[in-house]
Amino acid sequence: MKSMEKTTAPPPTGLASGGPETASASPLREPLSVIFNFPNQITFARLVLSIVFFILLVLDNHGYFGAHGDFVDSRRQLWLNGSIAVFVLAAVTDIFDGYLARKWNMISSFGRMADPIVDKVFICGSFVLLVKTCDLVHPWIPVIILTREFLVAGLRSFLESHGVPFGAGFGGKLKMVFQSLTIPFALLYSANFPVSAVLKWTVISLLSATILLTITSSLEYVIRAYSLLVKERER
Repeated sequence: MKSMEKTTAPPPTGLASGGPETASASPLREPLSVIFNFPNQITFARLVLSIVFFILLVLDNHGYFGAHGDFVDSRRQLWLNGSIAVFVLAAVTDIFDGYLARKWNMISSFGRMADPIVDKVFICGSFVLLVKTCDLVHPWIPVIILTREFLVAGLRSFLESHGVPFGAGFGGKLKMVFQSLTIPFALLYSANFPVSAVLKWTVISLLSATILLTITSSLEYVIRAYSLLVKERER
């Protein structure tokens, strides 16, 4: 699974959907054939899968698949396992859109803008809805995750609007890996093994790592943003 935090910086060269290269053209000026190229269609498919995934969790939150508790409800088990499959499929599409865009030279400004937005909607929305689906995900966890995303997005927008590149750091990419592992494991625990101590502590460990990386990667971005601003003022 590719779990990479992507940047929205307008690059100097390229044509892209999530690659390290960039397109100088505005998304509004790109032809429809570029905007709707195959890698961008994969990105859009991930958005659709995200909506399907959210609907399944919302229905579970309202008890349509059975009661929550320390027992395995076969109907709820079936639907939540289905939601895990949808999540994994959506996550897999995150591998291929950027890879194919680079391989086929289909990098576009629209793709570079849409790809990280879809990723953040997918991950942040999943954690918000997991609060009622999994008893191990407390409300303050998505608050920390959302706060971090707003902070980093604000820093990136400010710096790049002044012509300072602000790409993703290693901590942000590692955080995305743990987020993408935590969500399906939390669902696996809730759907199939609500009394399993091993899986419970696995989920708790993944959540703890996710929270720690969310906070430390935020500090990494703040420090890097400050350093870049100082360098710009010294020029």
